[in-house]
Amino acid sequence: IGIRQTVKAHLLASQKLLVPSLYNLAPLLDSALAVGILSQDNYQEIKAEKTPQNSARKLLEIVHGQMDESEATRFLQCLKECKQHYPRLRPWLSAHSDIPRGPTERQLQADFSALCSRLGSSVLPVSLALFSSSTLTQFDLERIQASPTPTQQAQILLATCLTKGETACRNFYTALYSEDQQLAEDMNVSNLVKDLSLSNDYEVSNIAMGVEETRDQEGGLLPQSSVLQQVSTRLGVSVDTNARLNVCELGVALGLPRRDVRECLLEGVSIEDMPQLEALVSLFMEKTEDVERLLSRVAELDIKRVQLSERGCLSLKLLQEAEALLRRGSHSHLHSWDPLHDQDHLHGPERLHVGDCRDQCTVWAVFSFLLGDCLAEALEEPELKPSDSLAGMLRQLRGCEWIEAALLQEAEQCWTEGGQENLLQSVRVLAQILRDLHPLQHDLRLSAPAEGVYSCRPSRLHRVTSFQGLSARIIRKALSSMVPASSRQDETPYAPQYRDVCICVAQLLDKVESEVGTGELTNAPVAQVTKCIRLLLSRPAFNSQAFDAGVRYRLLSLAEFSSAQLGLGPLAQLHQETLFSLQYHLQPGEHHSFHLYPESVRMLGPSQPRLLSVLSTRGPVAIDNGVEEDFSFKTSEATSFLVQLRCLRYEAGKGRLEVREPCCVLACHLREEGSRAVRWLAVDILGEEDDKMWVREGGGSRWREELADVVQRHSAKLQEEGCCFRVTSSEPLCKKDENDLHVPAQNEEATGVQTRCTGNGWQGLPSFGIAVRNTQTQQPVVGLVECGGTGETEGEALT
Repeated sequence: IGIRQTVKAHLLASQKLLVPSLYNLAPLLDSALAVGILSQDNYQEIKAEKTPQNSARKLLEIVHGQMDESEATRFLQCLKECKQHYPRLRPWLSAHSDIPRGPTERQLQADFSALCSRLGSSVLPVSLALFSSSTLTQFDLERIQASPTPTQQAQILLATCLTKGETACRNFYTALYSEDQQLAEDMNVSNLVKDLSLSNDYEVSNIAMGVEETRDQEGGLLPQSSVLQQVSTRLGVSVDTNARLNVCELGVALGLPRRDVRECLLEGVSIEDMPQLEALVSLFMEKTEDVERLLSRVAELDIKRVQLSERGCLSLKLLQEAEALLRRGSHSHLHSWDPLHDQDHLHGPERLHVGDCRDQCTVWAVFSFLLGDCLAEALEEPELKPSDSLAGMLRQLRGCEWIEAALLQEAEQCWTEGGQENLLQSVRVLAQILRDLHPLQHDLRLSAPAEGVYSCRPSRLHRVTSFQGLSARIIRKALSSMVPASSRQDETPYAPQYRDVCICVAQLLDKVESEVGTGELTNAPVAQVTKCIRLLLSRPAFNSQAFDAGVRYRLLSLAEFSSAQLGLGPLAQLHQETLFSLQYHLQPGEHHSFHLYPESVRMLGPSQPRLLSVLSTRGPVAIDNGVEEDFSFKTSEATSFLVQLRCLRYEAGKGRLEVREPCCVLACHLREEGSRAVRWLAVDILGEEDDKMWVREGGGSRWREELADVVQRHSAKLQEEGCCFRVTSSEPLCKKDENDLHVPAQNEEATGVQTRCTGNGWQGLPSFGIAVRNTQTQQPVVGLVECGGTGETEGEALT
């Protein structure tokens, strides 16, 4: 930045902007260390500060007090090289750049939209030509090639050229003219290219300078700080806040493709919320250049959809501890043990001190604990113990529907190759896995519609067991009987807390498995307490049929990973959260042995409105010899839709059962004569569309045989559809018309339908019902439609 005043004076004058903007100093510090303008002592002083702002102030103090003018200039160059990590500083760096905005840049900005739509198959040859001339880097080329469509490839290519400056834009038009002369002439740049070939204003040697001088574009492809500030304020994100958002899920909610958002966030972006949010806003602006669309979508967003649970936040906090250890030490040399396959060095107090590798062992212990926590969250029955290898955990997680396979593959590759950069990348990957597994809101995730059908999947795994729970009195008595142990002077800071948590867990488990007494544990060594926990959890009362396997796995992890020995505060907080979760899980409730959710929603009618969300709003609750659960369906307009339900329950003597009654079938390829024949049968017709008819069992005992006969006579086909109900939102008052449920429309923009699904499973023949209420007034608007094994349908008022 060619400033006539001293660079140090310029930095000092800009300190008010620099301090809050340099929230993640790691890339800048690494660059400064690499060029030799920052010492290891300086580095440790900066890292010792407790807040990002104080770290930035300490860095600027070192620049002003210990560096000469030449070193300050080199520091400023390091800052320019790291500008992709500090979006708020891009306008400041560009405003003080000596490089003027040239005429070719302005030309490319004007042609941006037209070129994106017309480059087509020429985009890759042009990109390769620019790579050959060193205008594009290998990283730039790979980004372009990785984009799924030519339009997106063109957007990245043009945006990259614009950020690299005048020379890069000139080289782009030259490459375009060589590849597609007709397009160049259509864009009126053929004369410009000819002038460029005759011009000596820019030497070839300046190309490298053009590549280095990256800066923002006047067209707003990168977000202005005011836009970012509005977005972060709306979402409650600041530099000082802990990671509490799934920013990838936020990007999907804003309309961006999940793959694009994921790749953007994994490309060197820190795992804190603010840098991830800045990267997301930059991506959105690069794609749309539409500030109003971004702000309006953020304003409409339900923030709870992208927030993380408390355990998710604490897990990311623990992962940040591992990241800090990675940045502090060297992790590139070989060990006598394989951290991916050999976990013996990571468990037990005597195993954590492996010469000068303590920090490295701690990092791998954190990875092992968190990956094991993923097993507890994502698998129906985790087979491995917390002490098993990372490689084994990764193998068990493969094919898991809750975790993206690409993330697991990248994590394994990073851990296999080793080295500091790979391990830091694995931190970003693992952070995204943890974010995906720990949503705050237990909603249903919807797939993209396929022929009007939305597949629904719960955002979290729910295990059905025979466990009935303990009374609140028993839980209180177990916890109140514990007297905190006296601390010893030689104990580590987290030792008393860890022992108390373990004793509480042991006493609670003892109430579940009363056959094994824990004895007096108050003053017992922590090793004896953890041994007692393992013994209790090995009893039949804690097998996967009788007790939640994920809760059991987390309790084993608590006994395996000592926060006292590892000296990690976030791990101690996670153990405390494990205790709280156990207390909640031990409470009685229908959720232990019952799980009901919509498996799919089929929109009916020619317009096929969009299904916006499906939420469980209450339940499950045992009442009227059954179990009820409320769901809220939000659609883009008044419509009718079929809801396919799935019910899992546990019944004594039979184990886990899946209930799919009353049955519904789809009759396909029915012509008019066949449809008339079906209507004469003793069945309930839920819906008709083109040559399809959805039929549910009615009052006759031979309905299926009669329907099969009609279908055979008319050369049609039958397809099982499970347990289905129809919901219609169309009229101001609800009424029961045969088997349809009519719900009043809320408005033209969005219709709220709250549906109560009832399953009476353990007294005779299973049955379901649906009740609907107005989501604005919260008043019941239709009777309960009960469809039992007899096929009879009746309505009764909800109270």
